Amino acid sequence: LLAANSRHNVRYLSGGYYYHFHENSDRMGRSRYLPFLGIVRNRPDQAFYVRRPDEAGQLAAEAPWMPRMVDAERGTLTSAASLVNSIRDLGLKHARIGLELPFLPADAYSLLRSELPDADLVDATAVLDGLREIKSKKELAIVRGAYSRLAEAIHATFERSRPGMSTKEIELIARREIAGRDLSFLFALVCAGPGTLRAPSTEIWEPGRILHIDAGGSDLDYVADICRMGCAGKPSPLARDLHAACLEVQDLVRSRIKPGLACGELLELGRAASRRYKFSEFARFVVHGIGMVPYEQPLFSESSPQPLEAGMVLSIETDFIHPLAGHVKIEDAVAVTASGCEGLGDLGRDWTII
Repeated sequence: LLAANSRHNVRYLSGGYYYHFHENSDRMGRSRYLPFLGIVRNRPDQAFYVRRPDEAGQLAAEAPWMPRMVDAERGTLTSAASLVNSIRDLGLKHARIGLELPFLPADAYSLLRSELPDADLVDATAVLDGLREIKSKKELAIVRGAYSRLAEAIHATFERSRPGMSTKEIELIARREIAGRDLSFLFALVCAGPGTLRAPSTEIWEPGRILHIDAGGSDLDYVADICRMGCAGKPSPLARDLHAACLEVQDLVRSRIKPGLACGELLELGRAASRRYKFSEFARFVVHGIGMVPYEQPLFSESSPQPLEAGMVLSIETDFIHPLAGHVKIEDAVAVTASGCEGLGDLGRDWTII
């Protein structure tokens, strides 16, 4: 039996359902909201969902596929107790039960362990991560829309920002622009050169200086995350060279993406490309999978032989963190296609000059 409880996997396995009341926070009293979606191996007809009674209305309206609903009052221990009862009712108290150990509260796990002493409790996180690795056409449509709107929001933030503003003020603009495009705001890392602090602060964006906005938003928990560059006036020759190098590395890596290419090869390609400049001591190259979770599969390491497949979504990042210019970065996203890749949210890769 699989018992998923994380927000992203409950939404994924249910086909899109998550209790709206806890969209932005799951804490409640001295505990937290803890749903469980249980799926019996080869018996989807026995699937069940452990819920708060308050969810009944939304569940009736959205009608997710799970055939059985199990009530549990708010809190982790009551939810875990309802899960135990459901497992016993199914005659599975001796079964292997897959849990999401990195996302399961300790008190809930302790109760499961004590009440199901003969069960084999195992971590199913990697299995669930693998299920989400290849995106369906429906998922790709959501991702495509999220990235497009995020790129528009970042571009609008640059256009509304002015020299003399603090990075905190610019971050607030980004929040509004992202939320105004029906995305859930996740973060906006705003960095005014030549400094490298990316947390919103009282640091001022000065005339003639660069600004980068690395922002994230989500739609139905599918995450979009890109970084774009702006400048208050004409960028310095050094800043232009750093930005051009970012684009060269990004474009080279994107041109090589196709099904069958090993993840390790793609990572090394980007790292090698970023090392060929006179300022390469300041370079950083990263590539990772993204979907409902940043850094989900496919996983990239130097030795990874895993091949790319159509339907994977990748985030590609090239940074040059230079003490004289500041933090120059371009982060793109692509969906792997049958013949190459499709750019997601490519608006604004060139300088936005204010």
